[in-house]
Amino acid sequence: MSYQVGSTCYSSALVANQAVAASIAGTVGTVGGQSVVISVQAVSDSSITYGYTPLAGGATASTVVALLPMPCGLLDTADGLLLGWAVAAAWLATAAVLFLRKGVHE
Repeated sequence: MSYQVGSTCYSSALVANQAVAASIAGTVGTVGGQSVVISVQAVSDSSITYGYTPLAGGATASTVVALLPMPCGLLDTADGLLLGWAVAAAWLATAAVLFLRKGVHE
């Protein structure tokens, strides 16, 4: 099973959560009215542990956020083949109807 983050699918829940964590690490946010730098302390397949270091200085606080990535819903090769054959079948059916129509009128 693969997991989706944004417009990308990943092979495991751990790798998907690592992608989420990487997009947030190093950003500046606000916690309790105080500006903090967000760091990633740990990542598992079901949670991310964030660290918050105040810009004004002080101790780093941490929070564990439960995160279960969603299953991949993007089209893959098998879906592309199925759609391709459906289009080809429609073209062939149209060609057959035109061929038969031409034969009837001659």
